[in-house]
Amino acid sequence: MSKLDRLKAEISFHEKMFFTAIAMILGLLGWAANNYLTVSAVVLFLSMIGLIGVVGFGVWNYKKIKQLLERLENAE
Repeated sequence: MSKLDRLKAEISFHEKMFFTAIAMILGLLGWAANNYLTVSAVVLFLSMIGLIGVVGFGVWNYKKIKQLLERLENAE
């Protein structure tokens, strides 16, 4: 596998992880909006901690994609 193909595959992987993080964010927000009156405060707190973690994961993937795109530009 050439260097360019490897970079493209890595970008594709991180794009998929980024969009998965967005789906998880929307899912957690939707769940919390529907259930905030019926669940205990502990469960709601844990879901918000999970939300913060997923947001961090999404930001990290976004930065990784930008870094890989710059490497791809410089490799060509």
